[in-house]
Amino acid sequence: MKEHRRYETEAPQPAASPWPRIQRWVNGAVAGYLGLLALLSWWILDMVSKTQAEGVVRPLILTALLTVVFLIALRIIVHRGLVLPLQDQADHDDMTGLCRPGPFWVRAERQLRDAVTTHHPLALIFFDLDDFKQLNDSNGHVIGDAVLRAVGRLMQTQARQHDTVGRLGGEEFGWVMPYATVDEAVSAALRLLNACRTCTIEGVVGVTFSAGVAGYHGTESDPPSTWDLARWADRALYRAKAVGKDRVLAAEPRDVSETP
Repeated sequence: MKEHRRYETEAPQPAASPWPRIQRWVNGAVAGYLGLLALLSWWILDMVSKTQAEGVVRPLILTALLTVVFLIALRIIVHRGLVLPLQDQADHDDMTGLCRPGPFWVRAERQLRDAVTTHHPLALIFFDLDDFKQLNDSNGHVIGDAVLRAVGRLMQTQARQHDTVGRLGGEEFGWVMPYATVDEAVSAALRLLNACRTCTIEGVVGVTFSAGVAGYHGTESDPPSTWDLARWADRALYRAKAVGKDRVLAAEPRDVSETP
């Protein structure tokens, strides 16, 4: 069976975020300015006489303290008012509000690494909306976009606080569930599937998807990589498509044993 092209050749490579680098530049500029202020204060004190120094030191100290307070406040305002909103916009899909592929894989990799370190289970779910092209062709892209937004909202309501949910392609989604077994992840995906089936979206009723689930049990002597889980879940997803869609299948031994 042919696997999804996204996973045929190499593991996903997320793009690096520019915001940590920008923050380092801001921190460097603040530190440089404070250093320059300290040197200027030292130079002024060195230039004035001892009798004049007493009248100069207090204003200099006050100026330095006010400058430090101002720069710290400015950094906080810039971080909260500019960096965080832009970071959030860069990390999340505009239509669904879910993670973009890059941040999704970064978080998935970090969560799997934590699971391996602490020996707790983790599950990865891939799902793909059924017959989405026909839905777009029959109802128009406006309705198709409304369906994607609604599925994104349903995912956010079903996901736990520490889960990672993302839109990985047009109608393809991913869900990482730390501290969840494969059976628990299958149950969660079925709950989401049932919510989609019973939801009416702009007159469209009965939206379904096919899903594949793979997991790390927490006991393997040779833990899988994120790439391994992605391949196994993808194979299970395509088996679900092949046997009739509208269902959730867990990865089987044959999915795991097949070479890429």
